[in-house]
Amino acid sequence: MKRFAIITASVIMSAAFATAVSANDDVTPIELNLDEPIVKAVDAIIAPNPIDLLEKTFFYDNPNGNQWGAISPQEVQLSGRVIDDWVEIYTWLGTAWIYYPNYVFTYN
Repeated sequence: MKRFAIITASVIMSAAFATAVSANDDVTPIELNLDEPIVKAVDAIIAPNPIDLLEKTFFYDNPNGNQWGAISPQEVQLSGRVIDDWVEIYTWLGTAWIYYPNYVFTYN
């Protein structure tokens, strides 16, 4: 029991000395200039409206590329890239391409 009391007392004393030694009163805090914003808006990114797929749709790695899989009817988000009748979408595999003839971007 005496050893436990001695170890506890030495740990408390060490912590107290370490705190006292590390305190530095010569440090001046930095004043923040809040007159201008820290984060500035440069460009607004407006994403095109999603597409509602009404039937099973195959998706590809590239336009006219290798077929990766198929998507059941659902709303898909677009990356904003279109090549001819091919539209790039976001999938669980990353970006992929679907064939969607005569698509025109719409925005809210």
